[in-house]
Amino acid sequence: MRLPSRLLAAGPALCLAGSLVAQDKPAPAVGGQYQATQQQPEVKTITKVESRATRLTESAPQPMGYETNVYCFGYLGPPAEQFPFVTIGAENINEQVDFVTNDLMYLNGGLDRGLKVGDEFWLVTEENDIYYPDSLKAVGRFYQYRGRAQTISVQDHTATVRITAACSDIPMGTALKPFEPIPIPLSRRTPPAVAGDPPSGKAKGVILRSKDDLVAIGTDSVVMVNLGLDSGLQPGDFLTVFRYAWGREYGIKPVGMSWEVKPPPAGVEVPRTYLGEIGVLAVGDHWAIGRIMESYRLIEVGDQVELK
Repeated sequence: MRLPSRLLAAGPALCLAGSLVAQDKPAPAVGGQYQATQQQPEVKTITKVESRATRLTESAPQPMGYETNVYCFGYLGPPAEQFPFVTIGAENINEQVDFVTNDLMYLNGGLDRGLKVGDEFWLVTEENDIYYPDSLKAVGRFYQYRGRAQTISVQDHTATVRITAACSDIPMGTALKPFEPIPIPLSRRTPPAVAGDPPSGKAKGVILRSKDDLVAIGTDSVVMVNLGLDSGLQPGDFLTVFRYAWGREYGIKPVGMSWEVKPPPAGVEVPRTYLGEIGVLAVGDHWAIGRIMESYRLIEVGDQVELK
C-alpha cells in the first residue's frame, strides 16, 4: 500500500521537529525531576579606548571667538579722526532713514581720491569718549563698526557702494574706513584663577566698555579693556577678571554715567574676588577687545583685569 505523497513529505518535517524538541527538553535528573541544561549566552564587556586623534583634538588650540565679536564692535581712536569718505546719499533715500545689507549708498569722492571698483570699507560712526574709571581721564573716542561696504561703480567725484554686511542700522553720514581683516586667534585654555590664587604680577587694567552697552556682563559677552600693545598684550592672551570686595570701601561704584575703581591703598592687603576670564581677540595701541570665556558671577564695566 502506497502512502499519499503529502504524508511522505510531512514525515521528515515531523522527525526534525521532534529532534529539536528533544534538544530543548531538559535532561531527567535523579528523583524524576528535570535539570536545565541550556547555557546562558556570555555577556561581553566592551571598553572604549580613547584614540590618539581624540586626545590631540581636545588639546589642540581652539578659536577664541567669532568674527561678529570684533567685526560688529569698534575701536578707540583720536577725538576727531579723519576718514577718506562719508556717505552723502542713497538709492532709497526717499523711503529710508537708515540702511541695511544690499542697500546702495553714495559717497563724497571718487576717482579724484583714488577710489577703485571693488575697494572694501568698514562703515563707521563716531560715538562717545571713553574714560579711565579710576581717574576719569579720557582714553580716547569710541568708533563703532556698523558694517562693511564695497565699491560697485566710481565716477570723477562720487561713487556708489553696496552694503555687504550690516551689524545694525546705518545712518546717513556714516564714514568709511579701509577694510582690513581681523583674524580670530587660536589658543589653548588653562585653568582659570580661583579664590586664594595669588596675582600674576603682570599688566593690570580695567573693563572700559561692553558691546551694545550691556550692563549685566557674563559668559560670551564682548568687552573693551585699557590694555594693549603698550602693555605687552597680544591676540590669544588671557585676562583674569577680579575686584576687591571689602565692604564699600574698595571696589567699583557708579559716578555719573561712568564707573569709578577704588583699589586698596598701598600697604593694605585685601583678598581678590575672581569673577571670570577674558580671551583677547584684537589689540590696539592701548586698548583691546576680548570675549568673556567664563564668568563665575556678574561682571561690570569698571572691574579690573590682569594679564594671565
